[in-house]
Amino acid sequence: MKRWLIVIFILSLFISMLIGPHWINPLDMSKIEHSILTELRLPRVLFSAVIGAMLGLSGSIYQLTLKNPLADSFTTGAASSSALGAVLAISLGVPVQFISVFAFVTGLTGLMMVYRMSLTGGRINPITMILAGVVMNIIASAIISFSKYYFEDSLNSIVYWLMGGIFMVTWGRLFTCVALFGLVYLYLKRNATKLNVLALDEHSAQSLGINVHQMRTLIFVMSTLLVSVAVSFSGIIGFVGLIVPHISRSLFGSDMKNNIFYSSLFGAFLLMASDTLSRVIIPGGAELPVGILTAIFGGLFFFYLLKHRREHFWNG
Repeated sequence: MKRWLIVIFILSLFISMLIGPHWINPLDMSKIEHSILTELRLPRVLFSAVIGAMLGLSGSIYQLTLKNPLADSFTTGAASSSALGAVLAISLGVPVQFISVFAFVTGLTGLMMVYRMSLTGGRINPITMILAGVVMNIIASAIISFSKYYFEDSLNSIVYWLMGGIFMVTWGRLFTCVALFGLVYLYLKRNATKLNVLALDEHSAQSLGINVHQMRTLIFVMSTLLVSVAVSFSGIIGFVGLIVPHISRSLFGSDMKNNIFYSSLFGAFLLMASDTLSRVIIPGGAELPVGILTAIFGGLFFFYLLKHRREHFWNG
């Protein structure tokens, strides 16, 4: 099954490069079409896949460590907190290479605040965590709105960036995301057994020799790093990390040895497909920010989870 899914994903990636305002026939390409394919669409499709994989993987880890099936970078406030740092950096004219640093610092700070507020008697309260995430989103949105009001010169770039989209793609950014995702993925893959134990309860994990606090903090930092870099490069693309871990668990179970792979793969496929759709959904060559599409898909999926699967979040 895994090999077939990889083959399907590769074929989808190739097809996505051919789809756009101008459809490209791979058997009869002009020089201009060849340049469009290799210099514009190839890096963009790869970039959307990597960003989707980063968001899908981070969502899987958030849901595991917070023991909350509705947790992802959006609902926990990590995405909005990261966006706050990026918006402030854009407003203040910070060099582009430091925007990710701002996003990571504010994202990690916001997530840790939500985590602290969610602890009740040393245990995480899922409802409190969602409420704390909502509050964090409100606060971050208020500060972002102030930035849009006060820094009028940066208004257009901030608004377009907040919608979320695969824009300003460079090979350097692509390699950065691939390297970061690869390092985090390999670490989580090596420690998949510990992650499975961590999903049970803290006392069981501690009795088996796992430093729960250290492990949880480390994977929190890794997940937030994935989110903050993704947000700083592509804006707010919500709900990818909410949808794909549920699909992965429903189809292939909760074993983290499989879940981190399928969450990454489905996240890459979802964002790549959404970005492809955003290029052609509006006639005339206009492009819809992909964050709008993922928000629609994620919102509908969120309602589905709340209505039909309240008691069966984790067992498929």
